[in-house]
Amino acid sequence: MRPLTSLFVAMVVAAGSAAAMAQSVPQPSGDGMAASARSRAEVLADLEMFQRSGLGYLPSPTGYVESGQSAEYRVAYAEYQRLLAGPAYREAVTRYESLRVSGK
Repeated sequence: MRPLTSLFVAMVVAAGSAAAMAQSVPQPSGDGMAASARSRAEVLADLEMFQRSGLGYLPSPTGYVESGQSAEYRVAYAEYQRLLAGPAYREAVTRYESLRVSGK
């Protein structure tokens, strides 16, 4: 009977842990733009700016922590931010939206 009790206790602990983890997952707050609220044209334009800035050709700081500290990465990231804030991004969004409307 002892193994059955141990199994039951293990199951209860696992279920409690799963419930606690599910409650600690952050939920979208609704303020600001969620990633899922972006249109396909916006996502494609963002990707284009990412590639144009040169970030697509550099190692990601999430995989290579030291790459985020390099001067080359910082310059490319600044260019990416500049492109997103400038007219190039808005023009790309417009272009992708018009492609979608025309069915191409």
